[in-house]
Amino acid sequence: MYIEHLSLKNFRNYKSEEFSFIPHTNILYGENAQGKTNALEAVYLFSIGKSFRTTQDRELIRFGEEMARAELVFSDNKRQQKIEIILRRDKKKQIKINGVVIHKLSELVGRLNVVLFCPEELGLVKEGPNVRRRFLDIALSQLRPNYYHLLGLYNKVLEQRNNLIKKIKFQNASSLADTMFVWNEKLATYGVQIAAYRAEFVKLLEGYAKKVHSEICSEELLIEYRTRVGTKEDFLEKLNNNLDKEIEQGYTLYGPHRDDIYLAVSGKDAKNFASQGQQRTIVLSLKLAQADLLFEENGEYPVLLLDDIMSELDAGRRAYLAGKILNKQAVITCTDVEQNLKTDTAKTIHIKGGAIL
Repeated sequence: MYIEHLSLKNFRNYKSEEFSFIPHTNILYGENAQGKTNALEAVYLFSIGKSFRTTQDRELIRFGEEMARAELVFSDNKRQQKIEIILRRDKKKQIKINGVVIHKLSELVGRLNVVLFCPEELGLVKEGPNVRRRFLDIALSQLRPNYYHLLGLYNKVLEQRNNLIKKIKFQNASSLADTMFVWNEKLATYGVQIAAYRAEFVKLLEGYAKKVHSEICSEELLIEYRTRVGTKEDFLEKLNNNLDKEIEQGYTLYGPHRDDIYLAVSGKDAKNFASQGQQRTIVLSLKLAQADLLFEENGEYPVLLLDDIMSELDAGRRAYLAGKILNKQAVITCTDVEQNLKTDTAKTIHIKGGAIL
């Protein structure tokens, strides 16, 4: 799988630009704040329909413009495909796949698979559970597109249940509690499926991550999915028996939206004891394991997006990563070309002020 062409119009700081990529290493270089990451953000958008930097689509539209258009052509082992995304300030975004408008993001997810490395994700180990759940959900959605649809259903029910809890709490509408069983049933139905998907995925991911981690260093990596979701009956029992506590807190206390991934290095909790170097190695292992797993399951390696990540790694980890991406498509942003995987076969693209020089 590799991207061939990216066209941007009024996207972030790009007025109008065309990118052509080779199937191997592509390096976008230039000073900071020139638009390198914006180009990666555009590619990422075609993978899951959302930015990795903002939840507001309107922020992707060039200042002073009412709409933006992005078009990407890529090839997989079956055929060449084209995706077009139109963003408007006052309307929902429109997505076309091979000229046909889609109405659900679940129809997009899983077509173009990417794995993103960026400095912010180095906080995957130390930050809160929501960061690790986000990594898990994005990785799993690309591998199992049905999961993305299921997660959407769960989140909608969770939002409705939380709204009902708030009404009972703040509007003294205790009679509404009698309708809670409807949302409990749906939440439990979707929740146990999500937990099962995640448990299976983390078990698979651990096998690949252990191998990568052992190749980088001699420490043993442990990855464990931690959830309080058991059977549907157990889940329903928790919801029913703890409603008063949830009303007091003002939100749903039980479910996969509260789960986490436990990471340990050589038997020690990584969140509390891992050094900065160990944290970087864990993240690198997780991301490369995600890519390897996608390859084993789909028969195609995902596109690797490396946003100024090489400057965050020491020489040994940079060399290892360089070896791993050899003969795979990678789009890399950096300020210094010479120290960032420049090879005779790499394509370099100089970015300045939202334009290719």
